[in-house]
Amino acid sequence: MKNYYSLLHQVLQYGNHIDNDRTSVGTLSLFGQQLTFDLQNNQFPLLSGKYTSFKLIAGELLWMLSGSTNNEDLAKICNLKENQDTIWKEWAVYDNNHSGELGPIYGHQWRSWKTPNGQTIDQIEQVIQSLIERPASRRHIVSAWNVADLPDETQSPHNNVLNGKMALAPCHCFFQFYTSQIPTIERARLTNDTEYVDMVRDRLSKCSSVVLKTEEYIINMDLDERNIPRYALSCQLYQRSSDLFLGLPYNIASYSLLTYMIAHITNMIPHTFIWTGGDCHIYKNHIEQVTELLSRDTYNLSDPKLYITNTVNNINDFKLSDFNVVNYNPLGKISAPVAV
Repeated sequence: MKNYYSLLHQVLQYGNHIDNDRTSVGTLSLFGQQLTFDLQNNQFPLLSGKYTSFKLIAGELLWMLSGSTNNEDLAKICNLKENQDTIWKEWAVYDNNHSGELGPIYGHQWRSWKTPNGQTIDQIEQVIQSLIERPASRRHIVSAWNVADLPDETQSPHNNVLNGKMALAPCHCFFQFYTSQIPTIERARLTNDTEYVDMVRDRLSKCSSVVLKTEEYIINMDLDERNIPRYALSCQLYQRSSDLFLGLPYNIASYSLLTYMIAHITNMIPHTFIWTGGDCHIYKNHIEQVTELLSRDTYNLSDPKLYITNTVNNINDFKLSDFNVVNYNPLGKISAPVAV
């Protein structure tokens, strides 16, 4: 997460002072930043400099993947004691006719994007099938930015929900997957069979350049029969607006987890998560907390790793218990107010 800390430093030092943002809190802001995270060998970018709840991150992702747009469903998935006590509670509508509704936000757009003829598109299932059937495609894309459902910025989140709009415009609004072929020797190593790896290395080393491709083809066909992944999966997210202190650590972990899940379903291995931010900001009432985070000694903290502990064949079947994060020994919490 060194690149995350570096971004915080840059925004504190060079950020533009914005005082008329949507929340009226004021921010320090930079535009157009990018961070890259290695997901190979079970690496998982979960911020250790302050406690970051994997349970809430994974629960929110499962909630979005379920297609739900109701705050109470999120609370149930996360096993929270009070249904309203979630990161979405400030935007949810609770009155005599509504119990936690948030309008057509992420889950709706991901799983039930409405078409002009009244049908719906399941973008998540569509992208999974695309990765399986056409891994080299450049269209492995999911969008939450549905202009027809965006909220009216002159109205409150509650009024927007009552009018059939999103409570809040999507911040992480567009993501794309990319596949790269795993080299033959690296595929062989995925068998965890040292004798087999030595055999492959020996066969390839003895090949002339003329027959090398043929030999690699034969070995790869054998690896296919062993169900060894042929592709590595990467994901890039475009986030139009990013609360760097409270929100971004969640977004990084969430989309890294999603990459793990999609790789698992499609028999690929996770490779890289790339985060691209538009308006990257630190709220002015978070400056003290950011300064504390940056002052903490994280040199000796271990790097977290993520394991999917069960075989899951359908994206809808993942549960919180299917994920195991190890080597996560974070420093204490740093609380900060949410800008609504």
